[in-house]
Amino acid sequence: MPSCELCGKDTDSLKKAKIEGATLKVCDSCADMGETIDTGGQKKKSKKKKKKNRTSKRNRKTLAPNYGDIVKQAREEEKLSITEVADDLNEKESVIKKIEGEELKPDKSLASKLSKKFDIDLYTNTEVSNVDTDSGDTRKATLGDVAEVKD
Repeated sequence: MPSCELCGKDTDSLKKAKIEGATLKVCDSCADMGETIDTGGQKKKSKKKKKKNRTSKRNRKTLAPNYGDIVKQAREEEKLSITEVADDLNEKESVIKKIEGEELKPDKSLASKLSKKFDIDLYTNTEVSNVDTDSGDTRKATLGDVAEVKD
């Protein structure tokens, strides 16, 4: 009796399936983990739905390069101590200190709390560049523009 190449279960009927890039002869239950392949070479998608990446490249945001300074400045403008901020956000003082010192990147939840508390943006859009569009200069940088020239 043939056995499933994935789980090893003995079964009378095996199906060809593409699972994680490998084509295997598998039992019915293992076939649901990938795409079954008909004998005609056509693929049938499994019943499981794959999660789609919800963040498109255009909307991808990254933590601001100076996030610690942004948080510290906002806290100092409101004349709050690290202890007061930590208590208010239900976080440890050490976490707030490390964020301000940029020793720790806040997770999205904490970054959201800080953004709401101080009305600041800790995330920036990666597609936005710091190009001066008002100057009318549309040339791209060359290697000579960015390389240090030694005489």
